[in-house]
Amino acid sequence: MPIIARRAVSLFLVMLAATAAGAARADWPERPIKLIVPYAAGSGPDVVLRPIADALGRELGQPVIVENRGGAGGIVGTQALASAPPDGYTIGFGNIVTLAINKSMYAKLPYDPQRSLAPVSLAISNALVLIARNGLPANNVQELAAYAKKNPGKVSVGSLGVGSSAHLAGEMLKSETGTTMLHVPYKSGQQAVVDLAGGQLDVMIDNVAGVLPFIRSGQVKVLGATSLKRVPVLPEVPTLDESGLKGFEVVSWGGIVTPAGVPKPVIDKLNAAVAKALLDSAVQKQNETLSVDATPSTPEQFASLIAAEIPRWAAMVKQSGASAD
Repeated sequence: MPIIARRAVSLFLVMLAATAAGAARADWPERPIKLIVPYAAGSGPDVVLRPIADALGRELGQPVIVENRGGAGGIVGTQALASAPPDGYTIGFGNIVTLAINKSMYAKLPYDPQRSLAPVSLAISNALVLIARNGLPANNVQELAAYAKKNPGKVSVGSLGVGSSAHLAGEMLKSETGTTMLHVPYKSGQQAVVDLAGGQLDVMIDNVAGVLPFIRSGQVKVLGATSLKRVPVLPEVPTLDESGLKGFEVVSWGGIVTPAGVPKPVIDKLNAAVAKALLDSAVQKQNETLSVDATPSTPEQFASLIAAEIPRWAAMVKQSGASAD
């Protein structure tokens, strides 16, 4: 066969393959999608993500099945996501911890937040709250600081694992108040708040979504919020900024990500579906109940947020002296 003819056949085969791939992407999804949440069932992220997953499934015409893979500050689930085939059938939840804080908390992170994963859309943001066991002789941040200074190293501070936003917020709290408190990492926020309610733990910081039922039932007391504005569902609770820790702000955020290499048509279709899912009435109702802001974005906007947050949290990690190694 002449060279020109062979080249023509090769070009035709390449075009045919590209057309077939394009058609396959246009048909995506053709089977259920797995959404990896790198935290335990019942945790704040899990509670918020489940109705979003249901709504996302309705938008895409295929079930979106949540798979909880907690452990190591979100690293276990995020690494599993990064290692999944880039076909759009495994997606995940990435947040302030897995996409920003972990990069400076761990010297050898088994994934790169910007190279191993592809951002799809920002989805949620919310404040954290500082809560305490009912028997602790402190009803606000200043009283907690005074008690901790009188009892150095004896006040226990729980968190959702080393390197979590709650852990870092706790380290910042110790730094800002000039106190020495004992950090107690848990595998899940639910385990921590149960121990807090039972009196085995003194204080902890966590997402509103994960601890609100315990606050509402009176099993724990709340001392402050980590956002600069008060939490809508807890309007009587002052912020730490209002309580004398000027400029103290830790606001958690998260969104949908995929393994790197997922075709752009799939990313775009998933992005549009996320934006619609956040408008679902059940999603909006729960977000309002838990004071969660639903904030969709373009993939590029989400990527820019991650790029800006990595150095910001690196500076805060250095300032607080926190380390997961």
